[in-house]
Amino acid sequence: MHRLIQLAQDFYQSALDKHEARIINNILKMESFDPVVNIAPDTIRNIAIVVPTLKRYAGGHTSILRLGTNLADKGYKVTYISFHNQNLDQMSSVAHCNLPCVKGSFAQYKDAKKNKYDVCVATSWESVYWSKQLSGYKIYFVQDYEPYFFKMSERYLLAKKTYELGFHIVSLGKWNIRQIQKQCNVIGNIDAIDFPYEPSEYKNKPRDFSAYMHKKTITIAVYSKEEGKRIPNLLQGILQKASEELAKDEINLRINFFGFKNNHKLTIGKNYGKLGKEELAKLYEKSDFGMVASMTNISLVPYEMIAVGLPVIEFREGSFTDFFPEDAAILVDFNYMTLVNAIKKAVRNPDKIEEMAKKARAAITPLSWEKTSDEFIEILCDIERSKKKCRN
Repeated sequence: MHRLIQLAQDFYQSALDKHEARIINNILKMESFDPVVNIAPDTIRNIAIVVPTLKRYAGGHTSILRLGTNLADKGYKVTYISFHNQNLDQMSSVAHCNLPCVKGSFAQYKDAKKNKYDVCVATSWESVYWSKQLSGYKIYFVQDYEPYFFKMSERYLLAKKTYELGFHIVSLGKWNIRQIQKQCNVIGNIDAIDFPYEPSEYKNKPRDFSAYMHKKTITIAVYSKEEGKRIPNLLQGILQKASEELAKDEINLRINFFGFKNNHKLTIGKNYGKLGKEELAKLYEKSDFGMVASMTNISLVPYEMIAVGLPVIEFREGSFTDFFPEDAAILVDFNYMTLVNAIKKAVRNPDKIEEMAKKARAAITPLSWEKTSDEFIEILCDIERSKKKCRN
């Protein structure tokens, strides 16, 4: 058995090494690692947004489509360019699945290289290197500090290097900026825009928090993925021990994971896999708490939970408090007893949970994708104004 496990591990590592080598070699074929000379255009109308293969239910991809759609609504010509040369029908199908109202056109990188753009927006570390080869003022739309996605490796180093190549960095929130400025030698402009959600898609349903006092079964909707930044193994271990401890007080912890692949095996709880908006709404509605591990930049998930009135459990070590007041969620650490005691305290004091949920909702009330897109457009206008100042 040990021999079989070792063979499986060796096979996995070999496949990972080949995957990493393929990515690195593709970049090396075209990259000099010289910073870009970012020259502001006279006017900005034609915008290229460089993406990988678009995937269904990918929150980061949906955010990119929302930004592009809002730019298109304001009169900009937007083209989503797949540097993986994804089939255009498939791109369109996935984009409309993630955002039915999506606007803009789709193109493969091999065809887009000959076109002229006023602005070229990279959307991930890998896309930065492909974006450098296209025309236009270079912007890096940063949704996370991506070197943290990898162990110390070539991909870690190349991801870190992207913040030092002279792109105009526009970050969702200030957490990314703190990491970038601490870890990297930034030579380009750097701005932050609000991390938003789309309020029209979430309805706040009133909850009877007083009923929590009498519950013998506490249902938690837990967001995690196979990725290390979502601490999948830590989460399961903490919840396993917490469940066993709460059972001593005859409290049953019902744990429903979502975000994993459908065939992912769990050590505890039920795996709901990847869910669409309607399925998520149903899961949130039947849950008593939502749990997320925002260990890098915050995701949309806690915003969704808060928007529908679901009380949130988050990790103190993560980025949640960079975006919300501390008393907007139940904050825990890696000690399972912290979670146990927090759940016991919460159900004994339902009025405190209700107050917490209200504070969390108040924090997101001013936010929307329209407002955040307007902030992005204001940055575009500043770029145009900087050109005019240089002339004068």
